Amino acid sequence: MGIINNELFPGYSIGDFNPVRIMGVINLSPESFHKNSFVPNDSLIEKLKNFIKNGASIIDIGARSTAPWSDVISVEEEKKRILNALNLLSKHFPKDIILSFDTQYAEIAKLGLEFAKKNEIRSIINDISSFKTDPKMIDIICEYGCPIVLMATENKPGDRKSIDEILKALHATITQLRDKGYDTSKVIVDPGIGKWISEKTYEYDLAILDSIESFRCFRNPILIGLSRKSFIGSILDESDTDKREIGSLAATSIAVYNGAHIIRTHDVDQKVKQTIKVATSIRKKPIISKADSHICEIIDPFTNPLGADYFLRSYGVFPGGSKIMNQKMINKLIVLHNITAPAALILKQELLSRGGDAATHSQVISTEWKKTEEIFDVVLIGTIGQFKSLIKKLKGQHLKLDIIASLIENTLKKEKEAKIRYSKTFEGYSK
Repeated sequence: MGIINNELFPGYSIGDFNPVRIMGVINLSPESFHKNSFVPNDSLIEKLKNFIKNGASIIDIGARSTAPWSDVISVEEEKKRILNALNLLSKHFPKDIILSFDTQYAEIAKLGLEFAKKNEIRSIINDISSFKTDPKMIDIICEYGCPIVLMATENKPGDRKSIDEILKALHATITQLRDKGYDTSKVIVDPGIGKWISEKTYEYDLAILDSIESFRCFRNPILIGLSRKSFIGSILDESDTDKREIGSLAATSIAVYNGAHIIRTHDVDQKVKQTIKVATSIRKKPIISKADSHICEIIDPFTNPLGADYFLRSYGVFPGGSKIMNQKMINKLIVLHNITAPAALILKQELLSRGGDAATHSQVISTEWKKTEEIFDVVLIGTIGQFKSLIKKLKGQHLKLDIIASLIENTLKKEKEAKIRYSKTFEGYSK
């Protein structure tokens, strides 16, 4: 869905033509859900060096547990922990490594950005609340013009569940930044894997991993943080986060294969590095051609109309136009079994008139079917918009076409129910 290759700093890009970046978590919070990820001050330098040795190019420092059930600490306590860590790291932090500050508070962000500026360290902010916890955060981001990781949030961190909800939340925050004059090519999107709210079951996280390509619609790098999280525990029936390493590696390989550009992890070692390298080697590469100053690229079909809508808007298409055209960008192949030849011919004719098509046995196209009582299979090819129109036309028709219309409609609804990622794609089919 469009080439992603965003330059966050001069000479430092993240995207399709760059290695998948490893963001190593330095956890300064003993309240963390993964207790063994806590890094005491006397282990900070060793942890930093080990992360870099094993391939981390971004170090994400956080002093507050973001797990909803964790004990809440004050901003002053968070500030104290960050300052202690920065004082220890200042003489050991390499210039070619990115320093990320995992915080929801403008005061902490400003402190971190000033430290980075003073020490000539490239830095970014990772705000899981997308400016909802502290509205002043957006002003700090715009003032410094630093890259920002935005996690999908409407009111409180991670409160979005379905793919459509996540897309809407990210779009709203990116639009908010754009309206303030911020260069949104510096945004990194995080769909928000994890049990942030009780209503979010692990199936939602599986849908996110399966639908990472949907978040390419913004044309910004995609960060996935999944290491040792609750959805892995739910799948493995394992409450001990120390025993979720293999599950984390499996999920990491899926995330990278499906298009993640940054993997945020507690574990930066050779196992993670090799997992990412193999998955990167397997995943599809962008297909482009160049002639003079022109570039032509092939993009994969969209699976989500809202994503298609935002993709068109990212190219400056008017919202009204994008809402019409997005229905034409989602293609479906539907196979109908045991259809009479007359019905198959009508289906083909109706889809052709709408810009779609249908394929069936050669006997249906000839006159041989008239000599038999045979039934056939039909492959329907069309967009969501074309199928909506087809269903509407066939209802109330003879030759069991009304039954076929309901069958197509119900099957599409089952797809919606079976896969959370399609939670709103076919909403309104029965209206």
